[in-house]
Amino acid sequence: MSFFGDVEEHSGTIQIDRVLRSYFPNYDYHGVFFDVGAFDPITISNSHHFHQKGWTVYAFEANPHRIPLIKQHRQYVYNYAIADTDLDAVTFHNVAPSHSPAWTAGYSAINISEKYKEIFGWNDQFIVEKVTVPQRTLKTVIETEIKSLQKIDIMSLDIEGGELAALKGLDLTKYPPSLITVENPDDDPDLKSYLLNVGYRLDHFTSRNQYYVHSSFVKEGPPFPPGGCTYPHTPLTSSYDDCITPYE
Repeated sequence: MSFFGDVEEHSGTIQIDRVLRSYFPNYDYHGVFFDVGAFDPITISNSHHFHQKGWTVYAFEANPHRIPLIKQHRQYVYNYAIADTDLDAVTFHNVAPSHSPAWTAGYSAINISEKYKEIFGWNDQFIVEKVTVPQRTLKTVIETEIKSLQKIDIMSLDIEGGELAALKGLDLTKYPPSLITVENPDDDPDLKSYLLNVGYRLDHFTSRNQYYVHSSFVKEGPPFPPGGCTYPHTPLTSSYDDCITPYE
């Protein structure tokens, strides 16, 4: 079985979509996936595996240069900056290394995060391009463009520091994703507190990514062993593989 997602930093081989699949081991089930910060439809895509398996994927990406490629591989594509308010136009910063301007670095955002610069290492040679795009809340997009939506099974949030704003722009009482994976490399306590206060619990985390499950969701796969997958707080060993049942 092929997985395409970003590789968990400390595992070296475990991809995010493989972790997500462990929560939904029934391949006959075709759910709904919100990919917020889709970037690329195949390479390091957390949603492509599920798209291939018949899931309905809604892809959200602020960078207009990425949209034509995403549309080649996804049916539902939205060129919006996702945040907690609706604006007709907002400045989005595309950041790319000078040696490969077509490959935007992980800093691209409405506001380039100073914390991300510190964590990942900022290079003054990076190219920063300002583009104007519409900004929307997920609530607005659902209520105006995805009116038939019944539920969200998985939501992947990777928008370089804008994750909390995106969460605040979604009505989590009306449309609570069963599983949310969020990039949170600095372990932002405000993001964690917000989700815990609206019915989620932190089920699994690594050095960069956190996996929150809603109180109404029952994980079908085996539970993660206590202390066995909570990197970087436990040493990286081959036992990490035991945490992710492949179901292949």
